[in-house]
Amino acid sequence: MCHQSIGLIARTIEEAGIPTITFTSARSITERVNPPRSVFVDLPLGHTAGAPNDPVGQRQLLTDGLVAGFAMTEPGTIADLPFRWIDDDWKAAPLSWSRSAQDGGLSGTDAGDTRTTRSAEPFYYREDDRAAAEAVPWSEQCLVCLGLAPEDI
Repeated sequence: MCHQSIGLIARTIEEAGIPTITFTSARSITERVNPPRSVFVDLPLGHTAGAPNDPVGQRQLLTDGLVAGFAMTEPGTIADLPFRWIDDDWKAAPLSWSRSAQDGGLSGTDAGDTRTTRSAEPFYYREDDRAAAEAVPWSEQCLVCLGLAPEDI
């Protein structure tokens, strides 16, 4: 799930009285969305929980993140965790880093920015998704994305 969406979801959940903590590897996006509590790990996108096939490291990352989250007292706090990837070559082109070239944590070659262009217009995969979104007032659109009705909150 994208960093922006998860930050907005965390804020909505907190408004309902449920504490949250998000894990992020995109600090600048997280700062702008301002979730209640977050921990930053300097890892490639898609690997916020750590390297594949490393359950010990993943468990440690999760434990350290939860400990940092429970210690936060100021809303909007982002704690930095000391976890690092096996090397930093992925940082040269973080948007094109290939998950298929992760042998031992090495990133492979630069393919350039492979993301699609953003649009101000909503995109729907199915026409019934569009109909469902358009049937709800704009102020409640995020609730539609979450699959929640206002009375559920």
